[in-house]
Amino acid sequence: MRSTALILALFCLPMVGCGGASDADTTALQPEDYGTLPGLAGSTSPKLRDELARIVEEGGTPELLSQTSVADGENVAAGLRDLFPEKKVVSILVESENIFPPGRFPPSPMRLQRAIGFREKYDAERLRAREALKRPQCDFGIRFTVGFMADVRFIDVVRICGRLEAFRAAEALADDKPNEAIESLELMLRLASCLAAEKHGQARAQAAFARTEAFVVLQAVLQHEKTARRQVESLYQTVESQLKAWPSDAEALIGDRALGMHAYEMVRTGELVALLTNEEIEGFSKEAGPEQFVAAIQRNVDRDELYYLETMRQIIDACRQRYYTRLELFNEIHDDLEAKANLPEFPTVAARILMPDIEKLQVMQAQDRANWEACAVALAAAIGRQPLPYQVSPLTGKKYSCKRDGNYIVVGNFGTGLGDDLPMIYVPYLGD
Repeated sequence: MRSTALILALFCLPMVGCGGASDADTTALQPEDYGTLPGLAGSTSPKLRDELARIVEEGGTPELLSQTSVADGENVAAGLRDLFPEKKVVSILVESENIFPPGRFPPSPMRLQRAIGFREKYDAERLRAREALKRPQCDFGIRFTVGFMADVRFIDVVRICGRLEAFRAAEALADDKPNEAIESLELMLRLASCLAAEKHGQARAQAAFARTEAFVVLQAVLQHEKTARRQVESLYQTVESQLKAWPSDAEALIGDRALGMHAYEMVRTGELVALLTNEEIEGFSKEAGPEQFVAAIQRNVDRDELYYLETMRQIIDACRQRYYTRLELFNEIHDDLEAKANLPEFPTVAARILMPDIEKLQVMQAQDRANWEACAVALAAAIGRQPLPYQVSPLTGKKYSCKRDGNYIVVGNFGTGLGDDLPMIYVPYLGD
Protein backbone atom coordinates (compact mmCIF):
# COMPACT_ATOMS: atom_id res chain seq x y z
CA MET A 1 0.00 0.00 0.00
CA ARG A 2 3.01 2.28 -0.37
CA SER A 3 1.62 5.58 -1.60
CA THR A 4 2.17 6.72 -5.16
CA ALA A 5 3.30 10.04 -3.73
CA LEU A 6 6.51 8.41 -2.56
CA ILE A 7 7.92 8.15 -6.05
CA LEU A 8 6.56 11.05 -8.02
CA ALA A 9 10.12 12.30 -8.33
CA LEU A 10 11.46 8.97 -9.54
CA PHE A 11 12.88 10.10 -12.83
CA CYS A 12 13.94 13.50 -11.55
CA LEU A 13 16.52 11.99 -9.21
CA PRO A 14 20.20 11.70 -10.15
CA MET A 15 21.26 8.14 -10.88
CA VAL A 16 23.41 6.43 -8.27
CA GLY A 17 25.78 4.06 -9.99
CA CYS A 18 26.70 1.76 -7.13
CA GLY A 19 27.53 -1.52 -8.78
CA GLY A 20 24.25 -1.80 -10.69
CA ALA A 21 23.60 -1.05 -14.37
CA SER A 22 25.74 1.50 -16.17
CA ASP A 23 24.62 5.13 -16.24
CA ALA A 24 23.78 4.81 -19.93
CA ASP A 25 21.62 1.74 -19.34
CA THR A 26 19.91 3.27 -16.31
CA THR A 27 19.01 6.59 -17.85
CA ALA A 28 17.42 4.79 -20.79
CA LEU A 29 14.87 3.05 -18.58
CA GLN A 30 11.33 4.37 -18.38
CA PRO A 31 8.64 3.30 -15.87
CA GLU A 32 7.14 0.78 -18.29
CA ASP A 33 10.58 -0.77 -18.83
CA TYR A 34 10.79 -1.68 -15.15
CA GLY A 35 7.40 -3.36 -15.53
CA THR A 36 8.86 -5.97 -17.89
CA LEU A 37 11.10 -7.12 -15.00
CA PRO A 38 14.37 -7.21 -16.97
CA GLY A 39 16.54 -7.61 -13.88
CA LEU A 40 14.49 -10.44 -12.43
CA ALA A 41 14.26 -12.24 -15.77
CA GLY A 42 18.02 -12.02 -16.16
CA SER A 43 18.88 -13.11 -12.63
CA THR A 44 21.44 -15.87 -12.19
CA SER A 45 19.45 -17.29 -9.25
CA PRO A 46 17.61 -20.50 -10.31
CA LYS A 47 15.22 -20.18 -7.37
CA LEU A 48 14.34 -16.62 -8.32
CA ARG A 49 13.74 -17.58 -11.95
CA ASP A 50 11.56 -20.50 -10.81
CA GLU A 51 9.50 -18.15 -8.66
CA LEU A 52 9.09 -15.79 -11.61
CA ALA A 53 7.91 -18.69 -13.78
CA ARG A 54 5.24 -19.60 -11.24
CA ILE A 55 4.04 -16.00 -11.02
CA VAL A 56 3.87 -15.78 -14.82
CA GLU A 57 1.83 -18.97 -14.93
CA GLU A 58 -0.56 -17.49 -12.35
CA GLY A 59 -0.88 -14.22 -14.28
CA GLY A 60 0.64 -12.16 -11.46
CA THR A 61 3.36 -10.09 -13.16
CA PRO A 62 2.95 -6.33 -13.67
CA GLU A 63 2.44 -6.83 -17.42
CA LEU A 64 -0.19 -9.55 -17.03
CA LEU A 65 -2.10 -7.69 -14.32
CA SER A 66 -2.19 -4.56 -16.49
CA GLN A 67 -4.14 -6.28 -19.24
CA THR A 68 -7.80 -5.29 -19.55
CA SER A 69 -10.44 -6.01 -22.17
CA VAL A 70 -13.55 -4.33 -20.76
CA ALA A 71 -15.19 -2.00 -23.28
CA ASP A 72 -16.00 1.48 -22.03
CA GLY A 73 -19.71 0.98 -22.62
CA GLU A 74 -19.67 -2.00 -20.24
CA ASN A 75 -17.28 -0.49 -17.69
CA VAL A 76 -18.37 1.42 -14.59
CA ALA A 77 -14.86 2.89 -14.37
CA ALA A 78 -15.19 4.59 -17.76
CA GLY A 79 -18.33 6.36 -16.59
CA LEU A 80 -16.57 7.67 -13.47
CA ARG A 81 -13.37 8.68 -15.22
CA ASP A 82 -14.09 12.33 -16.00
CA LEU A 83 -16.72 13.19 -13.42
CA PHE A 84 -14.65 15.88 -11.71
CA PRO A 85 -11.86 18.21 -12.91
CA GLU A 86 -8.61 16.37 -12.34
CA LYS A 87 -7.00 19.24 -10.42
CA LYS A 88 -9.97 19.60 -8.07
CA VAL A 89 -10.50 15.99 -7.03
CA VAL A 90 -8.37 16.16 -3.89
CA SER A 91 -9.93 19.41 -2.66
CA ILE A 92 -13.45 18.09 -3.31
CA LEU A 93 -12.62 14.92 -1.36
CA VAL A 94 -11.27 16.95 1.57
CA GLU A 95 -14.37 19.14 1.56
CA SER A 96 -16.60 16.06 1.68
CA GLU A 97 -14.57 14.62 4.55
CA ASN A 98 -14.95 17.80 6.58
CA ILE A 99 -18.72 17.53 6.18
CA PHE A 100 -18.85 13.80 7.01
CA PRO A 101 -16.35 13.16 9.83
CA PRO A 102 -16.01 9.51 10.92
CA GLY A 103 -18.83 8.15 13.06
CA ARG A 104 -21.12 11.21 13.00
CA PHE A 105 -24.28 10.11 11.23
CA PRO A 106 -26.95 11.28 10.91
CA PRO A 107 -25.40 14.74 11.02
CA SER A 108 -26.56 17.68 13.12
CA PRO A 109 -29.04 20.09 11.48
CA MET A 110 -26.30 22.57 10.52
CA ARG A 111 -23.99 19.86 9.20
CA LEU A 112 -26.91 18.29 7.33
CA GLN A 113 -27.51 21.60 5.58
CA ARG A 114 -23.85 21.70 4.54
CA ALA A 115 -24.18 18.13 3.27
CA ILE A 116 -27.26 19.03 1.24
CA GLY A 117 -25.45 22.04 -0.23
CA PHE A 118 -22.48 19.88 -1.21
CA ARG A 119 -24.80 17.27 -2.73
CA GLU A 120 -26.70 19.89 -4.71
CA LYS A 121 -23.45 21.40 -5.99
CA TYR A 122 -22.34 18.06 -7.44
CA ASP A 123 -25.73 16.47 -8.08
CA ALA A 124 -25.21 16.21 -11.84
CA GLU A 125 -22.02 14.22 -11.18
CA ARG A 126 -23.82 12.04 -8.62
CA LEU A 127 -26.52 11.17 -11.13
CA ARG A 128 -23.93 10.43 -13.82
CA ALA A 129 -22.21 8.08 -11.39
CA ARG A 130 -25.53 6.33 -10.78
CA GLU A 131 -25.91 5.76 -14.51
CA ALA A 132 -22.36 4.40 -14.70
CA LEU A 133 -23.09 1.96 -11.87
CA LYS A 134 -25.73 0.29 -14.05
CA ARG A 135 -22.94 -1.09 -16.25
CA PRO A 136 -22.16 -4.78 -15.65
CA GLN A 137 -18.39 -4.68 -15.12
CA CYS A 138 -15.77 -2.48 -13.49
CA ASP A 139 -12.06 -2.36 -14.26
CA PHE A 140 -10.09 0.76 -13.42
CA GLY A 141 -7.17 -0.37 -15.58
CA ILE A 142 -4.38 0.06 -13.04
CA ARG A 143 -1.01 0.16 -14.82
CA PHE A 144 1.01 -2.20 -12.67
CA THR A 145 3.79 -1.86 -15.24
CA VAL A 146 4.69 1.54 -13.75
CA GLY A 147 4.64 0.21 -10.21
CA PHE A 148 3.93 2.69 -7.45
CA MET A 149 3.70 5.44 -10.05
CA ALA A 150 0.39 4.03 -11.31
CA ASP A 151 -2.40 6.59 -11.44
CA VAL A 152 -4.91 5.67 -8.72
CA ARG A 153 -6.79 8.96 -8.55
CA PHE A 154 -9.93 7.00 -9.38
CA ILE A 155 -9.95 5.99 -5.69
CA ASP A 156 -10.63 9.58 -4.65
CA VAL A 157 -13.38 9.88 -7.27
CA VAL A 158 -15.10 6.77 -5.94
CA ARG A 159 -14.85 8.06 -2.37
CA ILE A 160 -16.43 11.38 -3.38
CA CYS A 161 -19.29 9.58 -5.12
CA GLY A 162 -19.85 7.46 -2.02
CA ARG A 163 -20.01 10.55 0.17
CA LEU A 164 -22.48 12.22 -2.19
CA GLU A 165 -24.77 9.21 -1.74
CA ALA A 166 -24.24 9.31 2.03
CA PHE A 167 -25.35 12.94 2.06
CA ARG A 168 -28.36 12.05 -0.08
CA ALA A 169 -29.20 9.29 2.43
CA ALA A 170 -29.00 11.73 5.34
CA GLU A 171 -31.30 14.12 3.50
CA ALA A 172 -33.77 11.32 2.75
CA LEU A 173 -33.84 10.16 6.38
CA ALA A 174 -34.45 13.74 7.52
CA ASP A 175 -37.41 13.81 5.11
CA ASP A 176 -38.74 10.47 6.45
CA LYS A 177 -37.93 8.65 3.21
CA PRO A 178 -35.99 5.52 4.26
CA ASN A 179 -36.54 3.89 0.85
CA GLU A 180 -34.50 6.63 -0.81
CA ALA A 181 -31.83 6.35 1.89
CA ILE A 182 -31.61 2.61 1.25
CA GLU A 183 -31.17 3.25 -2.47
CA SER A 184 -28.21 5.53 -1.69
CA LEU A 185 -26.80 2.97 0.74
CA GLU A 186 -26.91 0.25 -1.90
CA LEU A 187 -25.03 2.51 -4.32
CA MET A 188 -22.41 3.24 -1.65
CA LEU A 189 -21.85 -0.50 -1.31
CA ARG A 190 -21.68 -0.96 -5.08
CA LEU A 191 -19.00 1.76 -5.30
CA ALA A 192 -17.04 0.14 -2.48
CA SER A 193 -17.29 -3.23 -4.22
CA CYS A 194 -15.81 -1.73 -7.38
CA LEU A 195 -12.76 -0.61 -5.40
CA ALA A 196 -12.49 -3.87 -3.48
CA ALA A 197 -12.40 -5.90 -6.70
CA GLU A 198 -9.10 -4.31 -7.77
CA LYS A 199 -5.92 -6.29 -7.12
CA HIS A 200 -4.36 -3.34 -5.34
CA GLY A 201 -3.82 -2.84 -1.61
CA GLN A 202 -4.56 0.87 -1.59
CA ALA A 203 -7.84 0.36 -3.47
CA ARG A 204 -8.80 -2.49 -1.14
CA ALA A 205 -8.03 -0.41 1.95
CA GLN A 206 -10.06 2.52 0.68
CA ALA A 207 -12.91 0.13 -0.10
CA ALA A 208 -12.87 -0.83 3.58
CA PHE A 209 -13.07 2.83 4.60
CA ALA A 210 -15.91 3.40 2.13
CA ARG A 211 -17.81 0.42 3.53
CA THR A 212 -17.29 1.72 7.05
CA GLU A 213 -19.11 4.90 6.02
CA ALA A 214 -21.85 2.78 4.47
CA PHE A 215 -22.02 0.80 7.72
CA VAL A 216 -22.73 4.01 9.63
CA VAL A 217 -25.46 4.95 7.16
CA LEU A 218 -26.99 1.48 7.48
CA GLN A 219 -27.26 1.80 11.24
CA ALA A 220 -28.99 5.17 10.87
CA VAL A 221 -31.49 3.63 8.44
CA LEU A 222 -32.21 0.80 10.87
CA GLN A 223 -32.88 3.24 13.70
CA HIS A 224 -35.30 5.35 11.66
CA GLU A 225 -38.89 5.04 12.85
CA LYS A 226 -40.26 4.72 9.31
CA THR A 227 -38.06 1.75 8.42
CA ALA A 228 -40.34 -1.27 8.06
CA ARG A 229 -39.80 -5.04 8.08
CA ARG A 230 -39.78 -5.36 4.27
CA GLN A 231 -36.97 -2.82 4.14
CA VAL A 232 -34.96 -4.69 6.77
CA GLU A 233 -35.44 -7.88 4.75
CA SER A 234 -34.21 -6.05 1.65
CA LEU A 235 -31.16 -4.79 3.56
CA TYR A 236 -30.40 -8.33 4.69
CA GLN A 237 -30.43 -9.52 1.07
CA THR A 238 -28.16 -6.63 0.07
CA VAL A 239 -25.64 -7.44 2.79
CA GLU A 240 -25.72 -11.16 2.03
CA SER A 241 -25.16 -10.51 -1.68
CA GLN A 242 -22.18 -8.33 -0.86
CA LEU A 243 -20.66 -11.00 1.38
CA LYS A 244 -21.15 -13.73 -1.22
CA ALA A 245 -19.29 -11.64 -3.80
CA TRP A 246 -16.50 -10.69 -1.38
CA PRO A 247 -13.07 -10.97 -3.04
CA SER A 248 -10.37 -13.09 -1.46
CA ASP A 249 -7.79 -11.31 0.69
CA ALA A 250 -5.21 -12.82 -1.66
CA GLU A 251 -6.34 -10.64 -4.57
CA ALA A 252 -4.89 -7.44 -3.12
CA LEU A 253 -1.67 -9.24 -2.20
CA ILE A 254 -1.20 -10.46 -5.76
CA GLY A 255 -1.31 -6.89 -7.02
CA ASP A 256 0.93 -5.57 -4.25
CA ARG A 257 3.43 -8.33 -5.01
CA ALA A 258 3.59 -7.08 -8.60
CA LEU A 259 4.28 -3.57 -7.31
CA GLY A 260 7.02 -5.05 -5.13
CA MET A 261 8.59 -6.77 -8.13
CA HIS A 262 8.61 -3.44 -9.96
CA ALA A 263 10.27 -1.86 -6.92
CA TYR A 264 13.10 -4.41 -6.98
CA GLU A 265 13.82 -3.45 -10.58
CA MET A 266 14.28 0.12 -9.37
CA VAL A 267 16.58 -1.11 -6.60
CA ARG A 268 18.74 -2.90 -9.15
CA THR A 269 19.34 0.35 -11.06
CA GLY A 270 20.12 2.41 -7.98
CA GLU A 271 16.70 4.05 -7.57
CA LEU A 272 16.07 2.82 -4.03
CA VAL A 273 15.84 6.31 -2.54
CA ALA A 274 12.86 7.10 -4.76
CA LEU A 275 10.87 4.41 -2.94
CA LEU A 276 11.37 5.86 0.52
CA THR A 277 9.36 8.24 2.66
CA ASN A 278 11.19 11.16 4.26
CA GLU A 279 11.07 9.32 7.58
CA GLU A 280 12.63 6.21 6.06
CA ILE A 281 15.35 8.24 4.39
CA GLU A 282 16.16 9.88 7.71
CA GLY A 283 16.23 6.53 9.49
CA PHE A 284 18.39 4.80 6.91
CA SER A 285 20.80 7.74 6.74
CA LYS A 286 21.69 7.13 10.37
CA GLU A 287 22.98 3.68 9.41
CA ALA A 288 25.10 4.61 6.38
CA GLY A 289 25.63 7.29 3.77
CA PRO A 290 23.25 7.20 0.78
CA GLU A 291 25.74 5.66 -1.66
CA GLN A 292 26.92 3.03 0.83
CA PHE A 293 23.37 2.15 1.75
CA VAL A 294 22.23 1.79 -1.87
CA ALA A 295 25.33 -0.28 -2.71
CA ALA A 296 24.69 -2.64 0.20
CA ILE A 297 21.06 -3.16 -0.85
CA GLN A 298 22.02 -3.76 -4.49
CA ARG A 299 24.62 -6.35 -3.50
CA ASN A 300 21.93 -8.40 -1.77
CA VAL A 301 19.05 -7.69 -4.15
CA ASP A 302 18.53 -11.23 -5.49
CA ARG A 303 18.41 -12.81 -2.03
CA ASP A 304 16.21 -9.95 -0.81
CA GLU A 305 13.70 -10.41 -3.64
CA LEU A 306 13.70 -14.17 -3.30
CA TYR A 307 12.85 -13.81 0.37
CA TYR A 308 10.08 -11.35 -0.53
CA LEU A 309 8.52 -13.53 -3.22
CA GLU A 310 8.68 -16.72 -1.16
CA THR A 311 7.21 -14.99 1.87
CA MET A 312 4.46 -13.33 -0.15
CA ARG A 313 3.59 -16.73 -1.61
CA GLN A 314 3.22 -18.11 1.92
CA ILE A 315 0.93 -15.25 2.91
CA ILE A 316 -1.11 -15.52 -0.30
CA ASP A 317 -1.53 -19.27 0.22
CA ALA A 318 -2.57 -18.64 3.84
CA CYS A 319 -5.45 -16.47 2.60
CA ARG A 320 -7.36 -19.67 1.89
CA GLN A 321 -8.07 -19.61 5.62
CA ARG A 322 -9.55 -16.84 7.75
CA TYR A 323 -7.32 -14.04 9.03
CA TYR A 324 -7.01 -15.15 12.65
CA THR A 325 -5.44 -18.43 11.52
CA ARG A 326 -2.66 -16.45 9.77
CA LEU A 327 -1.39 -14.87 12.97
CA GLU A 328 0.96 -17.78 13.59
CA LEU A 329 2.50 -17.27 10.13
CA PHE A 330 3.03 -13.57 10.77
CA ASN A 331 4.66 -14.39 14.10
CA GLU A 332 6.99 -16.86 12.35
CA ILE A 333 7.91 -14.18 9.79
CA HIS A 334 8.68 -11.67 12.55
CA ASP A 335 10.82 -14.24 14.41
CA ASP A 336 12.69 -15.16 11.23
CA LEU A 337 13.46 -11.54 10.39
CA GLU A 338 14.61 -10.90 13.94
CA ALA A 339 16.99 -13.86 13.71
CA LYS A 340 18.37 -12.49 10.41
CA ALA A 341 18.66 -8.90 11.65
CA ASN A 342 22.46 -8.82 11.87
CA LEU A 343 23.22 -11.24 9.05
CA PRO A 344 24.46 -10.23 5.56
CA GLU A 345 21.39 -11.78 3.92
CA PHE A 346 18.89 -9.67 5.88
CA PRO A 347 16.18 -8.70 3.32
CA THR A 348 16.12 -4.96 3.97
CA VAL A 349 13.80 -4.01 1.11
CA ALA A 350 11.29 -6.74 1.94
CA ALA A 351 11.38 -6.33 5.71
CA ARG A 352 11.60 -2.57 6.05
CA ILE A 353 10.04 -1.10 2.90
CA LEU A 354 7.57 -3.46 1.22
CA MET A 355 6.15 -5.82 3.83
CA PRO A 356 5.24 -3.67 6.87
CA ASP A 357 2.03 -2.53 5.17
CA ILE A 358 1.01 -6.09 4.27
CA GLU A 359 -0.01 -7.13 7.77
CA LYS A 360 -1.83 -3.82 8.31
CA LEU A 361 -3.88 -4.44 5.17
CA GLN A 362 -4.72 -7.96 6.31
CA VAL A 363 -6.07 -6.63 9.61
CA MET A 364 -8.15 -4.00 7.79
CA GLN A 365 -9.61 -6.61 5.46
CA ALA A 366 -10.50 -8.87 8.37
CA GLN A 367 -12.17 -6.03 10.31
CA ASP A 368 -14.10 -4.99 7.19
CA ARG A 369 -15.38 -8.51 6.71
CA ALA A 370 -16.22 -8.93 10.40
CA ASN A 371 -18.28 -5.72 10.37
CA TRP A 372 -20.51 -6.97 7.60
CA GLU A 373 -20.79 -10.54 8.84
CA ALA A 374 -21.92 -9.16 12.20
CA CYS A 375 -24.37 -6.94 10.36
CA ALA A 376 -25.78 -9.96 8.51
CA VAL A 377 -26.15 -11.80 11.83
CA ALA A 378 -28.02 -8.84 13.35
CA LEU A 379 -30.35 -8.40 10.38
CA ALA A 380 -31.07 -12.13 10.18
CA ALA A 381 -31.89 -12.32 13.88
CA ALA A 382 -34.06 -9.20 13.65
CA ILE A 383 -36.35 -10.79 11.05
CA GLY A 384 -36.31 -14.22 12.70
CA ARG A 385 -34.13 -16.10 10.21
CA GLN A 386 -32.53 -19.26 11.53
CA PRO A 387 -29.88 -20.49 11.59
CA LEU A 388 -27.85 -17.29 11.74
CA PRO A 389 -25.59 -16.98 8.66
CA TYR A 390 -22.17 -16.49 10.35
CA GLN A 391 -20.71 -17.74 13.60
CA VAL A 392 -17.09 -16.70 14.10
CA SER A 393 -15.28 -13.42 13.45
CA PRO A 394 -12.51 -13.67 10.82
CA LEU A 395 -10.60 -11.05 12.79
CA THR A 396 -10.33 -12.79 16.17
CA GLY A 397 -11.83 -16.26 15.82
CA LYS A 398 -14.32 -15.41 18.58
CA LYS A 399 -18.00 -16.27 18.22
CA TYR A 400 -20.30 -13.36 17.48
CA SER A 401 -22.53 -12.56 20.42
CA CYS A 402 -26.19 -12.18 19.50
CA LYS A 403 -28.96 -11.56 22.01
CA ARG A 404 -32.33 -9.92 22.29
CA ASP A 405 -32.48 -6.91 24.59
CA GLY A 406 -36.06 -5.70 24.82
CA ASN A 407 -37.11 -4.52 21.39
CA TYR A 408 -33.63 -4.82 19.93
CA ILE A 409 -31.25 -7.45 18.65
CA VAL A 410 -27.74 -6.68 19.88
CA VAL A 411 -24.69 -8.18 18.16
CA GLY A 412 -21.11 -7.84 19.41
CA ASN A 413 -17.69 -9.53 19.38
CA PHE A 414 -16.82 -8.23 15.93
CA GLY A 415 -14.11 -5.76 17.00
CA THR A 416 -10.66 -6.60 18.28
CA GLY A 417 -11.85 -6.60 21.90
CA LEU A 418 -8.79 -4.57 22.84
CA GLY A 419 -9.21 -1.42 24.90
CA ASP A 420 -12.35 0.42 23.82
CA ASP A 421 -12.72 -1.53 20.56
CA LEU A 422 -15.98 -3.21 21.56
CA PRO A 423 -18.51 -2.15 18.91
CA MET A 424 -22.13 -3.28 19.01
CA ILE A 425 -24.92 -3.36 16.43
CA TYR A 426 -28.52 -2.61 17.45
CA VAL A 427 -31.37 -3.62 15.16
CA PRO A 428 -35.09 -3.40 16.02
CA TYR A 429 -36.48 -6.91 16.58
CA LEU A 430 -39.11 -7.81 13.97
CA GLY A 431 -39.17 -11.58 14.22
CA ASP A 432 -42.38 -12.52 15.95
